[in-house]
Amino acid sequence: MNNTEIQQIALKEIQDKLDILTTKINKLQKNKLESQIIDNADFLQLMNISNSTAKNWRNKGIIPYSQIENKFYYKIVDIQKLLDNNYHL
Repeated sequence: MNNTEIQQIALKEIQDKLDILTTKINKLQKNKLESQIIDNADFLQLMNISNSTAKNWRNKGIIPYSQIENKFYYKIVDIQKLLDNNYHL
């Protein structure tokens, strides 16, 4: 093998390792995102909507939520799905 072939093999090995690491990082970020929640106040601010709009969305089943007493919580991943499902070009 000449020097160029050895370098190409080394670069391929590095690329393969980077691909593996990228996959692992993306999986960790997805898991972290799925576990994050925000409360209703943050949801209202994030979506720039009123409390009554959020209530309507909950009642219509537009956005999934959790309720503990009078406090509402939303998963970030559900908000992302809502935006993705309503995205228009």
